[in-house]
Amino acid sequence: MIARPLTRVALAFSVILFAASLTQDAFCVSGICSDWPGWSILLFGALGHTSWFANPLLGASWIASLFSRRVPALILALAALALAGSFLFETSVVTNEAGMSNPVTGLREGYWLWLASMAFAFIAAFFARKVPVKL
Repeated sequence: MIARPLTRVALAFSVILFAASLTQDAFCVSGICSDWPGWSILLFGALGHTSWFANPLLGASWIASLFSRRVPALILALAALALAGSFLFETSVVTNEAGMSNPVTGLREGYWLWLASMAFAFIAAFFARKVPVKL
Protein backbone atom coordinates (compact mmCIF):
# COMPACT_ATOMS: atom_id res chain seq x y z
CA MET A 1 0.00 0.00 0.00
CA ILE A 2 1.19 3.52 -0.81
CA ALA A 3 -0.04 7.02 -0.02
CA ARG A 4 -2.37 8.65 -2.52
CA PRO A 5 -0.87 11.15 -4.99
CA LEU A 6 -2.99 13.99 -3.56
CA THR A 7 -1.56 13.26 -0.11
CA ARG A 8 1.98 13.37 -1.44
CA VAL A 9 1.37 16.66 -3.27
CA ALA A 10 -0.15 18.34 -0.20
CA LEU A 11 2.67 16.93 1.92
CA ALA A 12 5.25 18.33 -0.51
CA PHE A 13 3.60 21.77 -0.39
CA SER A 14 3.62 21.62 3.41
CA VAL A 15 7.35 20.81 3.51
CA ILE A 16 8.16 23.50 0.91
CA LEU A 17 6.15 26.14 2.79
CA PHE A 18 7.83 25.15 6.05
CA ALA A 19 11.29 25.43 4.46
CA ALA A 20 10.36 28.81 2.97
CA SER A 21 9.15 30.04 6.37
CA LEU A 22 12.60 29.39 7.81
CA THR A 23 14.12 32.00 5.50
CA GLN A 24 11.67 34.80 6.37
CA ASP A 25 11.07 37.04 9.36
CA ALA A 26 8.23 35.73 11.53
CA PHE A 27 7.17 38.59 13.77
CA CYS A 28 7.99 42.09 14.94
CA VAL A 29 8.67 43.17 18.50
CA SER A 30 8.64 46.79 19.54
CA GLY A 31 8.47 47.76 15.85
CA ILE A 32 11.65 45.85 14.91
CA CYS A 33 10.97 43.14 12.33
CA SER A 34 14.37 41.97 11.12
CA ASP A 35 15.67 40.15 14.19
CA TRP A 36 13.61 36.93 14.07
CA PRO A 37 13.95 34.79 10.93
CA GLY A 38 12.17 31.44 11.07
CA TRP A 39 15.34 29.37 11.41
CA SER A 40 16.31 31.18 14.62
CA ILE A 41 12.87 30.64 16.09
CA LEU A 42 13.07 26.96 15.20
CA LEU A 43 16.39 26.71 17.06
CA PHE A 44 15.56 28.85 20.10
CA GLY A 45 11.78 29.22 20.12
CA ALA A 46 11.13 26.41 22.59
CA LEU A 47 12.67 28.63 25.25
CA GLY A 48 9.65 30.90 25.46
CA HIS A 49 6.97 30.21 22.88
CA THR A 50 4.33 27.56 23.47
CA SER A 51 3.41 27.71 19.80
CA TRP A 52 6.90 26.37 18.96
CA PHE A 53 5.65 22.90 19.93
CA ALA A 54 3.62 22.90 16.71
CA ASN A 55 6.90 22.00 14.95
CA PRO A 56 7.33 18.47 16.34
CA LEU A 57 3.59 17.88 15.92
CA LEU A 58 3.91 18.95 12.30
CA GLY A 59 6.81 16.54 11.74
CA ALA A 60 4.87 13.68 13.31
CA SER A 61 1.88 14.54 11.12
CA TRP A 62 4.08 14.42 8.01
CA ILE A 63 5.30 10.96 8.96
CA ALA A 64 1.80 9.69 9.75
CA SER A 65 0.50 11.06 6.43
CA LEU A 66 3.40 9.52 4.54
CA PHE A 67 2.48 6.13 5.98
CA SER A 68 -1.23 6.72 5.29
CA ARG A 69 -2.19 6.80 8.97
CA ARG A 70 -5.15 9.12 8.49
CA VAL A 71 -6.56 9.51 12.02
CA PRO A 72 -3.24 10.11 13.81
CA ALA A 73 -2.16 12.45 10.99
CA LEU A 74 -5.39 14.44 11.26
CA ILE A 75 -5.11 14.76 15.04
CA LEU A 76 -1.45 15.77 14.90
CA ALA A 77 -1.98 18.25 12.04
CA LEU A 78 -4.99 19.83 13.74
CA ALA A 79 -3.08 20.15 17.02
CA ALA A 80 -0.14 21.70 15.15
CA LEU A 81 -2.44 24.13 13.36
CA ALA A 82 -4.12 25.11 16.64
CA LEU A 83 -0.81 25.66 18.42
CA ALA A 84 0.60 27.62 15.50
CA GLY A 85 -2.57 29.70 15.32
CA SER A 86 -2.37 30.43 19.04
CA PHE A 87 0.53 32.78 18.31
CA LEU A 88 -2.02 35.17 16.79
CA PHE A 89 -3.14 35.89 20.35
CA GLU A 90 0.33 36.49 21.81
CA THR A 91 0.78 40.01 23.09
CA SER A 92 4.42 39.65 24.15
CA VAL A 93 7.28 37.21 23.65
CA VAL A 94 10.64 36.55 25.27
CA THR A 95 13.28 37.65 22.79
CA ASN A 96 16.56 37.43 24.69
CA GLU A 97 18.54 35.27 27.08
CA ALA A 98 17.65 37.49 30.05
CA GLY A 99 14.00 36.42 29.75
CA MET A 100 12.68 39.92 29.08
CA SER A 101 9.38 40.10 27.21
CA ASN A 102 8.72 42.53 24.41
CA PRO A 103 5.36 43.37 22.85
CA VAL A 104 4.50 41.69 19.54
CA THR A 105 3.80 44.52 17.11
CA GLY A 106 3.27 42.57 13.90
CA LEU A 107 3.41 39.29 12.05
CA ARG A 108 5.58 38.80 8.99
CA GLU A 109 5.75 36.46 5.98
CA GLY A 110 7.56 33.71 7.86
CA TYR A 111 4.69 33.26 10.29
CA TRP A 112 2.08 33.10 7.53
CA LEU A 113 4.15 30.59 5.53
CA TRP A 114 4.56 28.49 8.67
CA LEU A 115 0.82 28.59 9.34
CA ALA A 116 0.11 27.68 5.70
CA SER A 117 2.47 24.73 6.10
CA MET A 118 0.31 23.49 8.98
CA ALA A 119 -2.83 23.92 6.86
CA PHE A 120 -1.35 21.88 4.00
CA ALA A 121 -0.30 19.20 6.51
CA PHE A 122 -3.95 19.02 7.56
CA ILE A 123 -5.02 18.70 3.90
CA ALA A 124 -2.44 15.94 3.39
CA ALA A 125 -3.74 14.15 6.46
CA PHE A 126 -7.32 14.48 5.27
CA PHE A 127 -6.49 12.68 2.03
CA ALA A 128 -4.12 10.15 3.63
CA ARG A 129 -5.53 6.76 2.74
CA LYS A 130 -3.81 3.68 1.52
CA VAL A 131 -4.13 2.84 -2.13
CA PRO A 132 -3.55 -0.73 -3.24
CA VAL A 133 -0.48 -1.26 -5.38
CA LYS A 134 -1.39 -2.69 -8.80
CA LEU A 135 0.98 -5.27 -10.14
